[in-house]
Amino acid sequence: MRKYVQQKADDLAKMSQSVRFIFVGILNTIVGFFAYAAYIFVLNDSYIQALIFSHIVGVIHSYLWNNKWTFQQKSYNGKSIVKFVSVYIVTFFVNLLVLSILVDTIEINKLISQGLALFITTIFSFVGHKYWSFKSTTDEIEEC
Repeated sequence: MRKYVQQKADDLAKMSQSVRFIFVGILNTIVGFFAYAAYIFVLNDSYIQALIFSHIVGVIHSYLWNNKWTFQQKSYNGKSIVKFVSVYIVTFFVNLLVLSILVDTIEINKLISQGLALFITTIFSFVGHKYWSFKSTTDEIEEC
């Protein structure tokens, strides 16, 4: 069993950056969606408050995973944190816009609306993190 677990860990470590980002994104989507749903069902029915809460949970979760595993940064630093949070501020407002259109204008269920909005925000998130938040110096050299 131990050898199997080690083999699976080695397989995960060998994944490409895009595949790792998708894996973390799926995990983060699950964590964020459950935080959103829990807030709606347990604390308050406000989708805006639930979005703020789930976004904070998601940002923290995503930064920890993406910094060390997906983009393999050697340390945490203020500059990458500011860039990372900036990308999530943009994705938050995109999410809020899509969510408000789906919930208030089209009148789709709050949970279904958030599930749909997550597809759009994932694209913004990946592009922002890959090409700005966690852009390494080797990426910059390759572009020249």
